[in-house]
Amino acid sequence: MSLVNHCPHFANWDDYYTPQKAWKWIEHLIPKDKVIYEAFMLGATLSKSPDYLMDLGYKVVYDRKIDFLNDTERLTEWDIIVSNIPFHKSKKLPILKKLIELDKPFIIIMNSMNTFSKYMRTIFGEKLKDLQVITPSGKINFDKLEGGVLKPTKSCSFYSCYVAYKLNLSQDELWLK
Repeated sequence: MSLVNHCPHFANWDDYYTPQKAWKWIEHLIPKDKVIYEAFMLGATLSKSPDYLMDLGYKVVYDRKIDFLNDTERLTEWDIIVSNIPFHKSKKLPILKKLIELDKPFIIIMNSMNTFSKYMRTIFGEKLKDLQVITPSGKINFDKLEGGVLKPTKSCSFYSCYVAYKLNLSQDELWLK
């Protein structure tokens, strides 16, 4: 057995982008009558996530100049957040706290290991009862920015899941086929 902190070349990357199929996998779980806020687009000029969601028939609001943590109040006409949050812990923790503060429904993509962390329990506290984990039937292979070009990955080094809040999904919907 080896520990991650023993690997000298391990690094976190926040330049992975959500592929279209990641949203198609959960299309049946996202309410069609709700306005989606693709909230984590600040500076993500190459992300096609809002386009992918619109292609699936959703009304989507987003702004590549809005900092979710400080300016999200500028976008008020939305019902649910559907997004892939940053991977790095220093960015992720404040985002999770803000999501709970807003107390609106969301579906976010996260590394599945987050569900085992103490910080998830600390941040969500009593609201853990409103969280549901949607498990894909394999890895989400993200698009990675390499040399200014987005390239699909073939074997992501980690497993991801969808974390849903206040959607009251049935147990049958939590394991994707």
